[in-house]
Amino acid sequence: MGKAQILSVKAQVLFVKSMITLVVLLSGLFSAAPVEAGEAGRPKVIMVVVNRITVNDITDNRYQNIKRLLSRSSLGLMTINTGGDYLDVNSYVSLGGGDKFIGSSLAGESYNRDEILADGSKAYEAYSRNTGKSPGNSRVLNTTIAATLRVNQKRYTVSTPGWLGSVLHDAGLKTAVIGNSDIRFTDQPNRLAVTIAMDDLGRVDEGNVSKDLLKNDTDFPYGWRTDYGKLQTELDRVWPASDFIVVETGDTVRANNSIDEQMKKMVEYHRYRALKEVDGFIGSLLEKKYQNTMIMIVTPLPDTQALRDGVRLTPLIINGGSAAAGGVLTSPSTRQQGLVANYDVTAAVADYLGVKKAEGVEGLPILGLSEITAAQSTYVRNMSAWLTANSLQRVGVLFYFIRYQWIVYFLVFLQVIFRYYRMIGLARGLLAGILIYPLAILLAPLTGSVNPWLTISLSLVLLALITYLLTRIRDDLKLYLAVSIVTVVPSVVDVLTGGNLMKKAALSYDVVMGGRFYGIGNEYMGVVIGAAILGLAALIQLLPGSRRKVIPFVGLIFVGLVVFFAAPGVGTKAGGALTAMVGFALTTYKFTGRKITWRSVLLLFSALAAGVGVLALINFVFPAGEQSHIGRAFNNLFEGNLIIIWQITIRKLLANYYLLQHSPFSTVLLLQLFVWCGLLFRNRSQLDTLGKQMPFLKAGFVGMFFGALAAIAFNDSGVIGAALLLNYLIAPLVLQVLRTVSANRG
Repeated sequence: MGKAQILSVKAQVLFVKSMITLVVLLSGLFSAAPVEAGEAGRPKVIMVVVNRITVNDITDNRYQNIKRLLSRSSLGLMTINTGGDYLDVNSYVSLGGGDKFIGSSLAGESYNRDEILADGSKAYEAYSRNTGKSPGNSRVLNTTIAATLRVNQKRYTVSTPGWLGSVLHDAGLKTAVIGNSDIRFTDQPNRLAVTIAMDDLGRVDEGNVSKDLLKNDTDFPYGWRTDYGKLQTELDRVWPASDFIVVETGDTVRANNSIDEQMKKMVEYHRYRALKEVDGFIGSLLEKKYQNTMIMIVTPLPDTQALRDGVRLTPLIINGGSAAAGGVLTSPSTRQQGLVANYDVTAAVADYLGVKKAEGVEGLPILGLSEITAAQSTYVRNMSAWLTANSLQRVGVLFYFIRYQWIVYFLVFLQVIFRYYRMIGLARGLLAGILIYPLAILLAPLTGSVNPWLTISLSLVLLALITYLLTRIRDDLKLYLAVSIVTVVPSVVDVLTGGNLMKKAALSYDVVMGGRFYGIGNEYMGVVIGAAILGLAALIQLLPGSRRKVIPFVGLIFVGLVVFFAAPGVGTKAGGALTAMVGFALTTYKFTGRKITWRSVLLLFSALAAGVGVLALINFVFPAGEQSHIGRAFNNLFEGNLIIIWQITIRKLLANYYLLQHSPFSTVLLLQLFVWCGLLFRNRSQLDTLGKQMPFLKAGFVGMFFGALAAIAFNDSGVIGAALLLNYLIAPLVLQVLRTVSANRG
């Protein structure tokens, strides 16, 4: 070999050695990066569960690390509604399932794979015994998943308990859970955090939920508390391989559960100690500087005393994703600054990890807003106080409203049955009060008061004042028209301008309870439809000679109200739109003087089908997050997801069945039925006379009757809407019959 060749070989060897050295140095450089960084570009979520606290706790300046986190995060209030009572088990299972679920009393029985159970078997053996499934390589198992699935069999929802873990597993992602809320050493495990991370077979890929993460402390409730050093060690261990990690802090639950065993000052002391430990743990998370990671602080339920005081909202902190530093949270589900639904948390986790939410599953991704009118903590605390107080006052206001209807209808029923036709003036005032009461309740929040007795008093004063002013109108038809105008116009204008009164009025929806967050609810749906039909029927009855000119004007108003109900950004009440279509179409048809035939029924159904098509078109114009429930239902229908449509139908039927059994409005419906039957059996001739003398008013009554049936058919709380709608039929009908009898006797 020549000298030149030898030099060439040495050069090649030197080059190879240099490249190897460079690779080693680079790999060493990257491996020296902290383990917390995980895989580059791979999103992760850490959900820290701090149960049984309130927004006042989480914003307390004594907890400086939480305060630091808040400055970098968005803060909001989370609803806590489940498929049952306000219990830890229901709240945790609902968070993991992404819908309103309940949990079995055994749902907290989760174990590390090799933990020994009371019967001597290992957890994985008990799991296989109970489920008939293999645990695979899962390190944490919920051995009682079968019981949780069983109690939710008749929920008729697309998702199931464990939905979040299932969709993450289907996407090839890994879940983990660490920590527990075990109470007494001899009690069954209290490891509900597993139900958030598990799949629908009760399996979690990684974690540690054993008592090894606790340490003895005789000064703390039940003699032990969480060892945060071990908790952090476990977090570091599961971090590299996990995408979604749930951390149960536990101590706030133990402090809360001791409320009935200790002096109040000691309960507060232990709560402070527990939160101080959580604050330290949050500080360690901040020091880790996790990359591409969403950190969530989630509180499934407020503490026991707060629940007793009527608090139904908990704090939620999100750092990462679309959360704005120092901002507040919102979601398309609520469309309320500072408020999200608990099932939105599930959707937020899936969305951040890049997993598409299945059609029909409740919940939409959470957003952060930076433009707020006050400091973050102040804004959310004030919002919590106001929403809670406003929710609490509803019970008192509705108590008097419903009892007023019960009393008036009972007296009217006796008057009809026993044919007592005196004191018509008093009856007129009381019946007019039924029609005016919803307006009084709608206007009561104008004072801004959330004091229950002040609101009740104000609504009663407004009722008396407005009733007195309107009943000075001697002509009944003009009275009906006036009632219609002063009821429909403020209701529609308020919704068009943001619904500030609708969100506060006791008769409207309650955002804290989470049935509806925007638009118009079942209650004022019934009020607006009933009042509109009554007023416009009275208008045509007042102007029978101008019927050809008035009916097109009336038709335009009816069409406008249907669009008002249907539009996703306005009424957002698809069931209301369908109810209005039925009521308005029948009323308009009867205005023409034609009889209802099979042909007219077919025509009505054709018009209804066309209306449904228009409704679908209106919803498709809007983005998915702004669509109403009917818009998302149409999406499922066109995509062939018929099972979802079936489940929606069943849920609506079950909701109405439940309301018929338990709602005080069902009693109103029953009394309305009694009055109706009393009129039929005791005043048939007067009804016939009324129909001949006032055919257009009768047409309105027919439209309202079928509109009430449609309200029950198309709305999940249609019983309430139907009862309120029928007020505008029964009250005027009774009054006109009394007038007819009085005139005949005179």
